[in-house]
Amino acid sequence: MAPEVMCKNNHGIAADYFAVGVIAWECMFGRRPYQGKSRREIRDAILAKQAQIRKNEVPEGWSLEAADFINKVSTLPCLNYFRKVSRS
Repeated sequence: MAPEVMCKNNHGIAADYFAVGVIAWECMFGRRPYQGKSRREIRDAILAKQAQIRKNEVPEGWSLEAADFINKVSTLPCLNYFRKVSRS
């Protein structure tokens, strides 16, 4: 879930892009980018640090472009951009 959804704030298309990034991360690694035993722990992990895929972490069979896409759709600047666009 996107940070604004977790915090019960207004949200738009940016939350969907964040979700796409999380789903793509799960497809690439077979696990979620943010770990926790409870919803609160997961929320705190999302709010504490943005997950990023480093070049040396890309699994065999996956491209650097795929990792770059995941990183871009789940970055704060990307989320801020789509928040602005969805308000227009």
